[in-house]
Amino acid sequence: MSLAAPPDIPLWTRRDAMVLAVLLAVGGVLVALSWFFAAGRADAGDQLAFVTLAVVGTMVGVTGAVLWTAHGRRLINVRRSLLLGTAPPPAADHAVATALVAGPTGKWFHRADCLLAENRGWPTSTRAQHESAGRHACPGCRP
Repeated sequence: MSLAAPPDIPLWTRRDAMVLAVLLAVGGVLVALSWFFAAGRADAGDQLAFVTLAVVGTMVGVTGAVLWTAHGRRLINVRRSLLLGTAPPPAADHAVATALVAGPTGKWFHRADCLLAENRGWPTSTRAQHESAGRHACPGCRP
């Protein structure tokens, strides 16, 4: 069986790099300007507007980095799905246990074939009996 090679999808394009560079440059310029103008002021109240400008500049730069990373992660997920495909469906002949079991002091009840309950020798009971004992359905096997 021959698998076709997935198409070569670049993680980032030249446009993505330009967007990142512009956002980082704008953020850096805002931080540098705020530092430059705040440096000559002795009163902290006079510097507050420039501190705010520096925070905005930092947010612009961080936004660029987050967008760059998120775009790359999306494309990595696309590559992974192209390479691996989807998971095969579970085997049709795999029987699902209908018996419900729980430990004597447990707060969860499980299907008998649950990995958390198998080979423990716990007694079976009905759902109503488990719920009346204050137990909850196992979030793993979802009985």
